[in-house]
Amino acid sequence: MKDGIDDHARQKQTSLALLWTNLLNEPLFTLYGFLSFILYKDLGASAFAISLLMTLKPLVTILSFYWSAGLQGRGGKLKSNAMWAGFLMRAPFLLCPWMDSIWYVIFAAVNYMFFYRAGAPAWLEILKRNLKEGKRERVFSWSATFAYVEGVILSLGMGGVLDKEPGLWKFLFFGAALVGMVALGVLSRVKVEDVPEKEAIRPTLKELVVRPWRDSLELMRSRPDFSLFQWGFMLCGFGVMLIQPALPLLAVDWLGVSYMEMAAAISVAKGLGFALSSPIWARWFKETPILKISSAVFLSMGLFPVLLAFSPFGLFWFYVAYFLYGVGQGGSHLVWNLSGPLFAGKEESSRYTGVNVVMAGLRGTIGPGIGSLLAVTVGPIQVLCLGGAFCFYSGAFLLKRISFAEKGRTDIEGL
Repeated sequence: MKDGIDDHARQKQTSLALLWTNLLNEPLFTLYGFLSFILYKDLGASAFAISLLMTLKPLVTILSFYWSAGLQGRGGKLKSNAMWAGFLMRAPFLLCPWMDSIWYVIFAAVNYMFFYRAGAPAWLEILKRNLKEGKRERVFSWSATFAYVEGVILSLGMGGVLDKEPGLWKFLFFGAALVGMVALGVLSRVKVEDVPEKEAIRPTLKELVVRPWRDSLELMRSRPDFSLFQWGFMLCGFGVMLIQPALPLLAVDWLGVSYMEMAAAISVAKGLGFALSSPIWARWFKETPILKISSAVFLSMGLFPVLLAFSPFGLFWFYVAYFLYGVGQGGSHLVWNLSGPLFAGKEESSRYTGVNVVMAGLRGTIGPGIGSLLAVTVGPIQVLCLGGAFCFYSGAFLLKRISFAEKGRTDIEGL
């Protein structure tokens, strides 16, 4: 018995909290997926403004690394870190009904991404402490699946509403942010197991700025398996980021899709792929080395941009591409989020998740800018094919090194 609650009750409490948090977060997360289309179609945002949004989102992801850089020890510290991040990421959307500015919407979107990423290390460390390995993957997968099913329904409804009354997006954001605030009350009830803290030494400003980067580099050097995982994810993630500016150009200018058609692709096709594949990925995750399952994720992600390139020949390919994107996302979501606790073992996992966050920010800072330039100069179809090539190469990159290890070169450091 710890903190007045036994392990079984703690696991049940945490599982329910994760489920309800995902369900309550989904309305805002779903609406956030329409943001670039709202900016482009309804607010008349320029290509520069959309490109700036795509550049700033990953840039602030890197800065969000500092929010959780000093996390360790007390469960209360973990919980307050996650709760403040949850509150701050939603707060600007509460003012949307009174704001007509493109730049305010971009600020709210960038702020959302900062705190969405910032709270991840604390939340995942809470799951690591409160849920046993095996159950953790199962609960995480099913919670995400239920949220995706909810997202399918919400997205279709939101798409229909936005097609008829475009200006209602302001009130949808307000309502979704308000619903998301309820998740903070759910998290506040979770009891988190404490671990002994080392005596803290007050760091200098220079140490606060430099230490997270230094610790991350040392972690990558000391864990070649983790480093290999990161490089594979970097290549695949760069390919996915590269194609982001091409998506609205293809959808609006080439295909002329409506909000409802976009909702059908993102929610029904992608959501169905995610929901059907997530439990399968979770079972495989428990039985398969993480590098091998990661290579499968990267290869499946490569199918999305390649098939999307065929969509000018018929919307059938558009929906098939998004279905396979959902399949890839089902695996990517699981691997990215649970890789930190898995690699950490008995260590504090926030350091590992922090590296995931900052690497995601780095590739996201570079990829959209290059993709935007290429989409304008050579066309969105060519950008899609290039992005797919990066994803396929990342999967082959890991498979090649895994095959070396299986032949006896288990010292992955030498690969």
